[in-house]
Amino acid sequence: MAMTKRQIIEAAKGLKLDDRMDVVDELVASVTSDEQREIDKAWEEEIERRIDDLESGKVEAIPGEQVFAQLKAKYKR
Repeated sequence: MAMTKRQIIEAAKGLKLDDRMDVVDELVASVTSDEQREIDKAWEEEIERRIDDLESGKVEAIPGEQVFAQLKAKYKR
């Protein structure tokens, strides 16, 4: 007999965190469109590029507080 949705959810809650995350990833992948997969891949590549730029010293991070202070000053809010 097939498990109900509630039974599946309760059974999944009993898994270790890593295993639950794997289940989530597989379920999301099973309903994600090809277009979304392309978007996700592009974002992953962009994230890697930005990390590489930071780690290599090509770019320098600006603290968030500084960015928000500059924006507030610019727009006087």
